[in-house]
Amino acid sequence: MNFTSGRSVVSCMRMPRFLTLAVLAAACSTAVRKDATPPLSSQAPQAAAAAAATTDSPVLTQAEMIEHVLDRTTFGPRAIDRRHVREEGISAFLEEQLHPEQLEDAAVSARLATFEVLNSSPDALVARLYKERKKKQQEKRQEEMLAAAPGAPAGEPKPAEPMARPRAVKRDYVQQLSQAKLLRAVSSDRQLQEVMVDFWFNHFNVFSGKADEAALLPEYESKALRANALGTFPELLEAVAHSPAMLVYLDNWRSAVPKPKAKQQRGINENYARELLELHTLGVDGGYSQQDVIEVARCFTGWTVGEPRTDPRFLFKKEMHDFGQKIVLGHLIPAGGGIEDGSQVLHILETHPATARFLAGKLIRRFVSDDPPDALVSRVASTYTATGGDIRSMLRTIFESPEFWSRKALRAKVRSPLELVTASTRALNASVADPLQLAKAVARIGQPLYGAQPPTGYADVSQTWLSSGALLARIDFGLSLASGQVEGVSVDLSSLGGGPPEQVLTRAAATLGANALSDKTRDYILQQLRQTPSKPDLQAARAVGLLLGAPELQRR
Repeated sequence: MNFTSGRSVVSCMRMPRFLTLAVLAAACSTAVRKDATPPLSSQAPQAAAAAAATTDSPVLTQAEMIEHVLDRTTFGPRAIDRRHVREEGISAFLEEQLHPEQLEDAAVSARLATFEVLNSSPDALVARLYKERKKKQQEKRQEEMLAAAPGAPAGEPKPAEPMARPRAVKRDYVQQLSQAKLLRAVSSDRQLQEVMVDFWFNHFNVFSGKADEAALLPEYESKALRANALGTFPELLEAVAHSPAMLVYLDNWRSAVPKPKAKQQRGINENYARELLELHTLGVDGGYSQQDVIEVARCFTGWTVGEPRTDPRFLFKKEMHDFGQKIVLGHLIPAGGGIEDGSQVLHILETHPATARFLAGKLIRRFVSDDPPDALVSRVASTYTATGGDIRSMLRTIFESPEFWSRKALRAKVRSPLELVTASTRALNASVADPLQLAKAVARIGQPLYGAQPPTGYADVSQTWLSSGALLARIDFGLSLASGQVEGVSVDLSSLGGGPPEQVLTRAAATLGANALSDKTRDYILQQLRQTPSKPDLQAARAVGLLLGAPELQRR
């Protein structure tokens, strides 16, 4: 990781562990990273758009380019964002977003400071869970003793058992995390950073419902993901590999070489090794074998978590490690190594050509289209190799590519539930007093935050989100938001109502960035507006609600 000075790191060594974590996280999030590639030139987007144009696919207009870049690099365009990009230029806007440490975000930071889970150490959060478990166990023992006591009434029905307190505490942790995520997505000026944090969380998914993960996720998202979201992939991969959240989720913390006379035989666990190869680096077609999975698992024995219930921190235990010789993807890892065995594996994977292509494809799938163009994958992979996995440089290669600025890429991506809810909220410049209600809306549409159980996370392809039930939920949310029925979220549509239905629809569509409506969509909404009582507020709410549920607004 990069720190602003050696002095700050030395001073951290004398601090309590929680303060050290806070200082390191702050250093990672605010340090100015040196650019590995030059900033985007002011004419790069226009040149790329011109190069992408054909006779059948004319060049994007300036308005289309602005809408497109905001659709892809933020959680949804606002009117103020469109003005900013028009005034500053597309390249300048992108460079601002690529350097989030230079963007002021004081208002969001002040609201985030109110969340306990973001301002507590993992050991404090886990300790609260353990305390509630002990209370629950004591109450259960007391109930059993009373039931077994002489003279205790028999045969009476037991009262319904209340929700276990530890479960309620975990739910509270996840709800706080979800609220913080929605606040950042809706209100932060560091939009690209938040887009990338969401991208990396799905890439390195951890399920909040397993074990005590709800208490480990705040540090994981902050220290491992957000601090490295726009840094280098090797730094990011290593931070994840050392994270207690990942070690617990994929069971590596229990992975140990079998001991012949040990009372408890844990054995080597292949879960982390397999996902490290298949999902985190090389990809399923990356050229590894089952034997490679076994060898990688052996290399990571001993990478564990010290006292998960009291002090959940990364720890290497040599008594759990397999000190034998290993061969990983043809690379010899000599016998006798310790923690460096795992570090060598990470280096092999970080520098592997398959990792470069796999990551390039995923980034292009997020920012360009569900079917990444091979030529662009090759160029972004080359950037990865040339810059040592610099994430900002790979994004620059995408943002200056004709593929990104082609008409084919325009609105080619279906919004996930998170993207739909945040884009709608941002477009209407809604005031969010209770972000939990937005998080619940995201869950109802099909994406409970921090709730993806498989290590694949939530997929970034259209077919994941397009079902009849999901579409109905999207329409319901749009109508509820526009009519002021989402508790804790208020919108002001007073400037949109009044006049003929055609004018109301035009103003509403412009506010939402939906100027290119199909005839079918336009005719349907106009028909509905003509049947709506001629009250400006009702007309505006109806127009906005129907637009938010329209096919054009499901895409970005």
